[in-house]
Amino acid sequence: MNHSMKISKLTDLLKAQSQSELPMFVSLCARCGTDNNLLDNIINKMVVSSASKLQYVKLTGQDAQQIKEELKQTKNPVTLLLYQEEIQAIFTGMVAQYRLEEALNVLNTQTQNHI
Repeated sequence: MNHSMKISKLTDLLKAQSQSELPMFVSLCARCGTDNNLLDNIINKMVVSSASKLQYVKLTGQDAQQIKEELKQTKNPVTLLLYQEEIQAIFTGMVAQYRLEEALNVLNTQTQNHI
């Protein structure tokens, strides 16, 4: 993702993700807390174990809040799975690692079927 790009709304985020061919988890951390730290650890472990076939970006503050409002999400944390300029999954609150992995597996299956 181009980190020099200002991301303050959902369309900016999707456009930035389009520059990558990899699936991307995005954490929307309007009010960062313990739940966000736990999810950070889980997703970072997934990125390492996927051998760079996955990206992870964390947006904080007002930019994250703006995107959450566009998505009509009120819970914290909010984690998105993006691929090819589309939201593939939205997770709210604390999420188990197996649910994140499940969403990735579904995405991988779908993309392999389209090749």
